[in-house]
Amino acid sequence: LGGLSAAAFLAKKGLSVLLAERHHAPGGYASTFVRGRFEFEVSLHELSGMDPEAKKGGLYHYLEWLGVTRKVKFIKLKTLYKSVFPDLEITLPVGREEVEQVLSEHFPHESEGIHRIFDRIFLTYKALAMLQKGAPELTQEFLRSNLLDYMDKTWGEVLKNDVKDPKARAVISQLWGYFGLPPSRISYIFHAIGLASYVKLGPTQVKGKSQALSNAFVDVIEEAGGEVRLGCGVSKILVEEGRVSGVVTDQGEEVRAKYVVSNVNPITVCKELIGTDKVPESYLERLNSSELAPSTINVYMGLDCPYTELGVDEFETFLNEDYNYDRQFEKAWTLEPPGSMSVTTYNLADPDFSPPGTSVVVLTTLSYADPWLRLNPREYYEAKTGIAEKMIEQAEKVVPGLREHIEVVEVATPITNIRYTGNYGGSIYGFNQTPKDNMLIRLPHEGPIKGLYFAGAWTQPGGGYEPCILSGSMAAQKLLSSMEKEGK
Repeated sequence: LGGLSAAAFLAKKGLSVLLAERHHAPGGYASTFVRGRFEFEVSLHELSGMDPEAKKGGLYHYLEWLGVTRKVKFIKLKTLYKSVFPDLEITLPVGREEVEQVLSEHFPHESEGIHRIFDRIFLTYKALAMLQKGAPELTQEFLRSNLLDYMDKTWGEVLKNDVKDPKARAVISQLWGYFGLPPSRISYIFHAIGLASYVKLGPTQVKGKSQALSNAFVDVIEEAGGEVRLGCGVSKILVEEGRVSGVVTDQGEEVRAKYVVSNVNPITVCKELIGTDKVPESYLERLNSSELAPSTINVYMGLDCPYTELGVDEFETFLNEDYNYDRQFEKAWTLEPPGSMSVTTYNLADPDFSPPGTSVVVLTTLSYADPWLRLNPREYYEAKTGIAEKMIEQAEKVVPGLREHIEVVEVATPITNIRYTGNYGGSIYGFNQTPKDNMLIRLPHEGPIKGLYFAGAWTQPGGGYEPCILSGSMAAQKLLSSMEKEGK
């Protein structure tokens, strides 16, 4: 999505743009695949930063400016999520007042702390928005106290100051799976901004799945005069006299260009597409100092009945074996059954998501590639099917009778993500979104070679649909600024 966004932005600005995509369909993780009579959504759960009804939110305005919103219908979801623990079930609605009310009803002894933490995250949200817009009324004191003072803080340590009950903290932090790290490790700024965006603007789905969103970007690029080549990867980025001079495609064609925006991760770019001998040592050290974010295990299921027959009442349900997110996250490094996962019932958002009389349910949990890479083919198959069986068994706690209605099932692991996206480690968020790599000081868009720029999860502002789309616009603006300085 970062590359699509950058290409659309630059094409709209009148530049000559070629988008080269190795896969047969655009979008990377923002795509679909077909098994039997079902078309499955690869990755999109809930899109943040949007309010399609009121037409507000930074992401909505950007997509509107590009022309994407004319081509895609967004479906607003009614709730944020349902959290299920061994002794608690709670569903959070949309809207700050509504969320605070539900949380305070379940945790009345924490009502003041709940109000304080939401005051805090919305002030952080406001400070970042003002900073991005260059708002003249933004004072240094407001910026410092609501944003900069949190640069080195984790979400967990800030939340703990306001909310003491670990169960309340767990419910408030449930979206940690969307952000890739538990509260004790994730940047306060990233988690706060993400949570505030979901609470204020509400989550959405895309009619036609995320592939429709990716296809809309392609349409915008081509309508603006850009060229999109699918099934056309890049095997080399050319460097001459200290700056990029073009690319070589997988077909061996040399395409000359003074500027290259790469959605390919910077590790692969430096090692394979450029060569580390041409990259400054300081840049390689920066890459090596950042933590790789996790990948996922997904169990995609096409069911032979409507979801209404299964008693499912929420689009997104999170299943947790306990309130210890650190322990749950540690399992991502193993081949053990997960301690937490999401159960996504797509037809609850869009009744037409699958053929009439059917429904689609997807189970998702975080997982690192390392333990999977050590397996031989037989061991890999056994591990994949074994974990999928355990995940389905766990899901039946909230979807009774799920197993007997499965018509089609497909299991994806970190190895699957590596194979189809080429992403280092199958990472879905690029680098981990720790305080050290928070959205303000994450890897910059400017690459180590003049004329090279990066877009996507590995760079600012971070991983996820909204951040990746915005990263494309940020990279494009950096490129245009460089062109202006160079007088080109």
